[in-house]
Amino acid sequence: MSLILEAREKRATHINELMKEYRYKTIIILKSNVPGAEKNPKRLKFICNLYDLLIQKELKKKITIKQNVESLDGNYVYYVVEEEGNIVKEKAILIEEANVLGKLVDIDVYNEMSITRSTLECEMRKCLICDNYSHICVRNQTHTQEELFTKIDEITEDYLVEHILNKTIKCIYYELDLYPKFGLVSSHDSGVHKDMDFQTFINSTFAIKPYLKEYILYGLKDINDPKLLIQIGIRAEKAMFAVTNNVNTQKGLIFILGIFLPVLSKAIRNNLGQAYIKEEIKKISKQIIGDYYLNVSNKANKTHGDLVYLDYNLKGIRGEALNGLEIVFDIPSYKDRPAGYIHLEYLIHIMSLLDDTTIIHRTNLQTLKNIKQTMGELVKIGGYTNNIALVANLTNEYIEKDISPGGSADMLVVKIIYEELKYLLR
Repeated sequence: MSLILEAREKRATHINELMKEYRYKTIIILKSNVPGAEKNPKRLKFICNLYDLLIQKELKKKITIKQNVESLDGNYVYYVVEEEGNIVKEKAILIEEANVLGKLVDIDVYNEMSITRSTLECEMRKCLICDNYSHICVRNQTHTQEELFTKIDEITEDYLVEHILNKTIKCIYYELDLYPKFGLVSSHDSGVHKDMDFQTFINSTFAIKPYLKEYILYGLKDINDPKLLIQIGIRAEKAMFAVTNNVNTQKGLIFILGIFLPVLSKAIRNNLGQAYIKEEIKKISKQIIGDYYLNVSNKANKTHGDLVYLDYNLKGIRGEALNGLEIVFDIPSYKDRPAGYIHLEYLIHIMSLLDDTTIIHRTNLQTLKNIKQTMGELVKIGGYTNNIALVANLTNEYIEKDISPGGSADMLVVKIIYEELKYLLR
């Protein structure tokens, strides 16, 4: 405890130094608000990552300096801001109250002195557990640490489930809305697909949503039972087929999200990075796929993917999972491209690398090789951003040739989800 008190005093000294150095500017200190002796629990680090993003979005170019500081009393971030202190504090209060996780962080504001809620005559913060004010419960030690941490775990799990699920659904729709997209179904047209359209995918996505939530909960609860993931996936497929008149809209996506979402959710909750995600995806994939390919030749009802494997030894989306979804992490984020073009840049780059067995099924292996070469050249000359007309022409050509890169579309969804949520992994 003495080390924590020393760290607390050191932070106070640091804040005073910052106020002196940046006398006419505003200082923000962001840190987690955690009871107990362990002030930097891994399972809560994503919260400061989230609020760091919210602060930067709110204050944008007014932040002139941002720095992370390690401390035994809780790691913190300080910001030097070119804005009047009371205005910054008002914005900080709004950020804290934007969602329930705000109760687990402190966003302190200083401008020659501490600017508090009472300074602005705002209501004090409420307790996590009861309706009393937080400072009263802390002073009176109204709740045990066990009660507080139980409540914290409940709050964080509820938030992450909804946040990750909503992002996942949005990312599925981002992929669906994309156009032009080389023969895939979009809001513009059905591409080469006569048995499905935009509305079919809307219905399918709505049907599988509860099972995507189960995938996320699997990861957050740190369950280790791959058979359970298989069972969830089977139920998701049944729900999909029930609303699509037995048309396969998202079977590949159900499979890949059944591996990716649990791993991503666990990584966010436990502050684990990209290297962990890739290795865990490989591990779970091996457990789920098992000896599938040793027995595929004996299957009575072979899938299109099975036939492609037997003919060309290509494992499609399963093979990508066994390889840790390397493509998702290796291709760039394309943040330098116009916002409306980024997802198409992802798709083109994925198509240049992926052995998309859906393309082989609809055409042949040589067509896949030609497409990968074309897309690789497209990447080299600036992708969609610099070749809009060419991509439109290729889309029309692929529709005429009955080409549809379905596996690439599934990988695109995973890529978008990862890019949308990776800020929580820092």
